[in-house]
Parts: sequence; C-alpha cells; structure tokens
Amino acid sequence: MFISNKSDSTAKFLNNIPALKPVFDFLSNTDLENIELGKHDISDDIFANVQEYDTKEEKIGRWESHKKYIDFQYIISGQEIIKTTNSSKLTLKDNELDKKDALYYEKYQGTTSLIELHQDDFGVFLPEDAHEACLNLDTVSHVKKAVIKIPYSLLF
Repeated sequence: MFISNKSDSTAKFLNNIPALKPVFDFLSNTDLENIELGKHDISDDIFANVQEYDTKEEKIGRWESHKKYIDFQYIISGQEIIKTTNSSKLTLKDNELDKKDALYYEKYQGTTSLIELHQDDFGVFLPEDAHEACLNLDTVSHVKKAVIKIPYSLLF
C-alpha cells in the first residue's frame, strides 16, 4: 500500500516505474475537475472509473479487496477516510472476482489503519490490502474520485 499526494516525492518515485507512468501522465494532463463521470481508458491495460458520491458513516461501509487489478484511488475533490487492513484478517462474505474483480468481506472491528485523503491525495491498494473507502472524515463530504485500475501483472 502507498499513500501520497500528487506533488510528494512518493508520487515522483512511483512515476519512475514504467508501468505507472501512464497513470501519472493522466493525472497531470487531464482536466480532472471537468472530466465526465464513468470509465476512461488510460492505456491498453489501465483505465479509470471517475465517480462522485457523498461519504458515508462507517457502519454502512463495505470491506473489499481485488486480485486482478491494483486499486489506485485518487481524490479529485472532497475528503474521505479509508480504513485498511490485511485481507487475511477478514472473513469472506462474497466472491465476485469473476464479475467485478472484487472480494467482499464481513464487517471488521479489529485493528485497522485509517487513511485521511484530501484533494490530490491518493492511496494505492495491492491485493492483500483490504479497504473500506468512502467514509466520512468529520462530516459528510461530496467527493469526486478517479479509481484507476492497474493490472497486477504489469508490476508483479
């Protein structure tokens, strides 16, 4: 898992990885504030799902992880909390790998890390990084986010 801001040295480091260069080119060269919602192809293998929503209380959040794609969650506007923990700690509820590349888990109240993301911040979640995203920080926030899907096979 990586947590950073588009202007931080972690982002500069990740941008030097050839498979991630299209992601950072997309973030730097796209008018993200005015981008249409929905799917946007970044390269032959990488795409972004741009979405808008209001954050929610943790009690109605949903834990998930992915196997085929790395989840690169970039905040265009707004703020949210993402809870994360190793997926081995969780109890599987629904396996939708074939349909959505998603494993969904039962609610988990054990040890987690809380990640606070604001405009231009991003979190990169690998297959072992179960996460519960879109959660209220202090209050409900309207968020615009690009969830960029990077094939795991491009990096590992």
